[in-house]
Amino acid sequence: MAYEKCIDVSEEIWKEFQDREPREISGRTGALYQEGVYQVRFLDRTLLISPVRRQGQVTGAPGAEPGFRLCLTALMYLLRVDPALLGPGISPLELPGGATFFRGHHGLPSGPLEERFGRDAAGFLAAGKKLGGETRPAGDAAVALEVFPGLVVEAILWQADDEFPAQVSFTLPARLDRFWFLDAVWGLLNLVSQELLLAAAGESS
Repeated sequence: MAYEKCIDVSEEIWKEFQDREPREISGRTGALYQEGVYQVRFLDRTLLISPVRRQGQVTGAPGAEPGFRLCLTALMYLLRVDPALLGPGISPLELPGGATFFRGHHGLPSGPLEERFGRDAAGFLAAGKKLGGETRPAGDAAVALEVFPGLVVEAILWQADDEFPAQVSFTLPARLDRFWFLDAVWGLLNLVSQELLLAAAGESS
């Protein structure tokens, strides 16, 4: 089965989302709830999610399907995360179990970014800026992206040279594992990588 749309997110997650008290979600995350629809900031856009219709929409793209990965990550954020308790940024490998988990199939999604931006630090920063990111003083170029309110992922690029290949690393909140399993963290990093590549190509999810 191909997981492509919001409706493909599991029945259990959608039911929990529909049953949850909107005031609890809004009070914890700052998401607005009006006429049965949540509005939550996603990078430089606003994501609208209807628990009853099990649909999502990105502002500025009427009728566009946000896609499975974005919907799942947004739902997990709204259901689980307390932004006030996330803590400072660390490497995903420093999360409990991270050094073991983020290998093989669940390897960090650095490769596509290294291939695209390995000799294009300016393009890397420009893509981050398109997504509402802030530059940071790390590596040859670094950008901090507030994916959802209070949930910041930093992507750091070291450009390729005659001796070493390009390298991209990430930081994310130190206590994110209190709210999510590591597979959800991996999904978040893949979402960030995807968005940077789309921004560089002049597209958006």
